[in-house]
Amino acid sequence: MSYMIWFEISYAATEAFRQFVPHYDEREQLEWSNLPQAILYLIPYFFMAYLVRRQGTYLMRLLLLPTVVAMALRCTFRYKVDDPRMAWYEWDRGLLAMFVIAKSIDFAFASEGRLKSGEKELRRSHESDSTSRHSGSERAAELLGRNPAARLLPRCLFDAFEVGLTMRGIGWDFGRHVPVPRSTQPLERRAFIWATVKSIVGTQLLIDVLDTVTKYLPGITATGGTIFYESLPPLQRYAVSTAIHVAQGVLILAGVALVYDYASLIGVVLLHQSPSLWPPMVGNPLQVRSLHDFWANAWHQALRYTFLTLGGFPGQWLAGRFGMVVGCFLASGIFHEVGLLVAGKEFDVNVIMFFLLQAIGILLERAFQAISGKKVGGIFGVLWAAIFIVGSGQICTESWISRGIGGAFSIPPFLSVVRLVLLPLVRLCIRHLS
Repeated sequence: MSYMIWFEISYAATEAFRQFVPHYDEREQLEWSNLPQAILYLIPYFFMAYLVRRQGTYLMRLLLLPTVVAMALRCTFRYKVDDPRMAWYEWDRGLLAMFVIAKSIDFAFASEGRLKSGEKELRRSHESDSTSRHSGSERAAELLGRNPAARLLPRCLFDAFEVGLTMRGIGWDFGRHVPVPRSTQPLERRAFIWATVKSIVGTQLLIDVLDTVTKYLPGITATGGTIFYESLPPLQRYAVSTAIHVAQGVLILAGVALVYDYASLIGVVLLHQSPSLWPPMVGNPLQVRSLHDFWANAWHQALRYTFLTLGGFPGQWLAGRFGMVVGCFLASGIFHEVGLLVAGKEFDVNVIMFFLLQAIGILLERAFQAISGKKVGGIFGVLWAAIFIVGSGQICTESWISRGIGGAFSIPPFLSVVRLVLLPLVRLCIRHLS
């Protein structure tokens, strides 16, 4: 009798789950006509973002959370793009949904809402833009400092977009401890714009080159491949796999930096924001002196608070600092794999193992510091970080390449300068020389 009850409960739970995450072959093809339905969950999400900037909305946010999570899953997993060459973009669609879920959880459980640095309290929902509890001089400074978007949009929409789109939390209460790489960009507006444009051109070309080279590697396609060529002797085989792995890491960092450069250009040029509001997103991997240094300073911090929300804070509640470290990296692994499920890829536990190895490495660094009184650094720290990033990192790259990510479009062919211009020129030169 009890077996039948548990069977029925399990069956009902599975059927309910499949209403939100259907099997891949049961999903609808994503087209321009149904794209609005695929992103419909952003409406309740930005309403949640508005509420977190208003007083007395804690209970409303808690009640709204299940709706946002359910809609994010349903709208994302309901659709698919069958073309395996579009796996990168499907992956991004899954990561966006996970990001929205993490932010919604944070908004829901922030009992006092989310404050900017220097703010003492939130607005009340009924307060209009003209209502102010500040002094006259403070109010004048606030209005002068508001960018065109803040003047054109209703205050409720601007507040929702402002907190809903921020990632690192710079200038907010939840971003107080985020590491920020030292800026090498000029802070004068015109010089910053010119430097950012040059960065965009260089980064775009770098991504194009790396993407094109990857596509021309033997065996790497949009349906599979490997970074380990069994036909090569061991030394050459691992030299090639290491080169591919490092290239893929640079490709990811460059992609994040490129998106950030475009966003900063919009912020400074169109919204008249100060360049100081756009510090670098990516550090310098060549200056890394430990594994912790790599993940805290060299790698991008765009999803830092996402991983804290999904795994770090629950882990800290369960097991203190140990739990926070393990929870963050476990959340990172699951985050990336759930994103790939949207693209129809099988879940691979090897990716989870890679991220958990990073947590183990960082915890060992802390143990070394506690025992010796010295931080990991110098040539030993560089080698230690290389073992975990360059060595064990190939587990992760092999997993993604084997599932077709290496052969998928990161830059569409019709936008590839390398494939449309540079390669034909090289071929033309070779013909003339021969």
